[in-house]
Amino acid sequence: MTFKQLSDCNDIFLQEVNWSNRLATTLGLGAALAGGSPGEVQAKMPTPITQPIKQDQSLYDYIVQSEGKGKKDRPGYVYRDHKGYLTVGVGHLVTTNDPILRRIIGKDYNAVLSGQLPLNDSQMMQLFNYDVQTKIAAARKALPYYDKYPVYIQNAIVDGFFRGDLSGSPTTLGLMNQGDWTTASKEYLNHAGYRKSKAEGTGVAPRMERNATAFGTYGSQLDQSRRTVANK
Repeated sequence: MTFKQLSDCNDIFLQEVNWSNRLATTLGLGAALAGGSPGEVQAKMPTPITQPIKQDQSLYDYIVQSEGKGKKDRPGYVYRDHKGYLTVGVGHLVTTNDPILRRIIGKDYNAVLSGQLPLNDSQMMQLFNYDVQTKIAAARKALPYYDKYPVYIQNAIVDGFFRGDLSGSPTTLGLMNQGDWTTASKEYLNHAGYRKSKAEGTGVAPRMERNATAFGTYGSQLDQSRRTVANK
């Protein structure tokens, strides 16, 4: 499918007035939406996973859900990641004389690095907004149609680039560029890191499943839009 055809399908879908009911019909969810909150649907993957998809969630809030703000019960404090690197906030790797971190926290720089003070929410968001720009740029390069995707898909894509599981999967990216998001959602989970996480019960698998659910939902949306175009 060309970018123009994909755009036509997406535009038709976005013109639907009752988005939630339309998607519920597409996914065969029926009354499952009845108890859901506005802007949220329960999208079912071909796995036993059921994940909420929020249409209006910010990128920061989306990634914080899985990336976190530091060690449990110690948000904002520096910590060592699984590779031993000094990290703070939403996955920010501290560099030598870190200029961005210095600019954001000023005189408290040494106190933060020594673990005496945490970053506050505003500082963590500023740091994240700086860090994530390189991920967005990489996503745009790999997926030229990035800016035309719904916000929830952009969030899932950037989350995949933030962690590296999507940016390191050229097959999945190729399927996305072809407009085959349903297959892409399955290929995305065909990943050694995902299987290892499932076996060990770590947080990587649920994070990837959440993104895969978003990709699969978009595939269902596009399939319905294509049928609408074909029937006109």
